[in-house]
Amino acid sequence: MSTDIFFQELKKLLDLQPKRPSQILNSENCEHGNYVYYGKDLYNCFDCVQDSHGTYLFDTHSSANSADCDFCIESELCYESVDAVKCFNSNYLDYCMNTSDSEFSYDCTNCTNVFGCVRLKNKSFCIFNRQFTEEDYREKIKLFKSLPADKILEIVEKLKLQHPLTQTHEENNENSSYGNYIFNNKNCYLCFDASHNEGCGYLYDASYNKTSYDVTQSRNAELSLEVVDSGDIFNADYIVFSKNCRDSSYLFDCFDVKNSLGCVMLAHREYCILNRQLSQEEYERISAPLISELRSKYFGWENLAY
Repeated sequence: MSTDIFFQELKKLLDLQPKRPSQILNSENCEHGNYVYYGKDLYNCFDCVQDSHGTYLFDTHSSANSADCDFCIESELCYESVDAVKCFNSNYLDYCMNTSDSEFSYDCTNCTNVFGCVRLKNKSFCIFNRQFTEEDYREKIKLFKSLPADKILEIVEKLKLQHPLTQTHEENNENSSYGNYIFNNKNCYLCFDASHNEGCGYLYDASYNKTSYDVTQSRNAELSLEVVDSGDIFNADYIVFSKNCRDSSYLFDCFDVKNSLGCVMLAHREYCILNRQLSQEEYERISAPLISELRSKYFGWENLAY
């Protein structure tokens, strides 16, 4: 089989297969959203993994009982927060970590009971970066909480101008200097919104990947290339909306597929080419020269669309 015929047949297969109305998989009571995985009781949520009891969430992971949040990780009881990691019972946080019982704060780490603060670490009972006793804080915070949100945010924006901002938002990385919003990565290059990756490059919104490149919105990919919206992928390339697949190329919406090439919406299968079941001997005979040509000429995604 030539590469031209392969791509022609794969394009036909993609056009013929029905598309899911939404990608909501392994979830319970999750309505009016898309790209939701392992969620429970979610409404109007998108690009969410292992979240529960939330509404209007985007790109949040392992968060609970939260609303109107974006890029929040392992957080609970949060509202109107962006890039909050391991935060609790807080509102209007922006790029905060391990912060609880706080509001309207930016770039605060390991803080509790802070209000309208910027770039604080290991602090408690502060208002607009001013330190108070717990008693004074409890008393003064009543007045500040009565102010409209836009007024408080205006004060915070002025406070930001008094503190230098780093070029990169990052914490706990090793040899992973280039990128932004990166946490707990090792030996990674040009990654964005990425955490707990090792030996990877060109990642976006990706976590827990190893020795993989060009991965977006995916978790647990290893020795893989060009992976989109997938999880638990090993030694595979050009994978879309798939899970628990390995030793394969050009898979679309597949689950538990191994040693296969150019397949769409298959589950629990092995040794398939263009959705056709083959014996191991047939698969190896046909796939070996085809894969060799695909890789040597680097066809990439060609003109495929899904």
